[in-house]
Amino acid sequence: MAGDGLRFFPAAMGFYLPETRAGSRAGATDVGAINGVERGLMRELMRGLMKYRVLLLCFGVLGISAQAQALGNLRAAIGSGGFELDDGDLDVDADLSSADFRAALQVNEHVFLRGQYTRYSANKIEIDGDKYDADMDLDTVRLGAGYGGDVGSIRLYGAAEYVSLDFEIEGESDDGNGWGVTLGIGDQNKSKLMWNAELTFLDVDGTGGASLDASIGYRITPVFAGLIGVQSYALEDDDSELSFGSAYLGLQLSF
Repeated sequence: MAGDGLRFFPAAMGFYLPETRAGSRAGATDVGAINGVERGLMRELMRGLMKYRVLLLCFGVLGISAQAQALGNLRAAIGSGGFELDDGDLDVDADLSSADFRAALQVNEHVFLRGQYTRYSANKIEIDGDKYDADMDLDTVRLGAGYGGDVGSIRLYGAAEYVSLDFEIEGESDDGNGWGVTLGIGDQNKSKLMWNAELTFLDVDGTGGASLDASIGYRITPVFAGLIGVQSYALEDDDSELSFGSAYLGLQLSF
């Protein structure tokens, strides 16, 4: 495969992998290319901030308009996991690190708002068994509202969310936007033990899939809690399959 151009276009997301030269294999260094990637990352960061500013503003306005006694939480976590893509002709794999940030606001007894931003990153990828140096980032953004209630000793809830996936590799990027419908179950915030599990049905640019998130933790105080969990995504169409996710360790601040 040395010297051959390599491209794949997963139909699920329209991801783009630039041509790969033999010189870009693991161990090779191209200072000009690295500087170009850094400039590309900065441009994509600024474009991403502009892209999401309206959604974030709307989310903030909704939060400000919530009742004064509303409760909420902030969560931050780090993790590690994997990325797998099979488009029929190529198998692409990568080990990922993740940084996850979430916020939730309880508007009243039943209605809540929530948002999540997660970045998955890798600096090496494996294509059909051959390893390459390549900076890859996959960002997920989720913003939505939901409704829940206590049933016996548990809490059941559902949510509707805007979902965005933004993929970048070596300065080239593409994104997909869609929606998710979530069904979840968790504890009632009445004991030291905290737990939660939810399944989200996804449609991203017309491609179906699902995500699963499950966590368990311990409330050290009424304000601070530690937790561990796992979150995974899977998207599939007739020509390609994409899956990624991570196990994570985090802290939660309740207010």
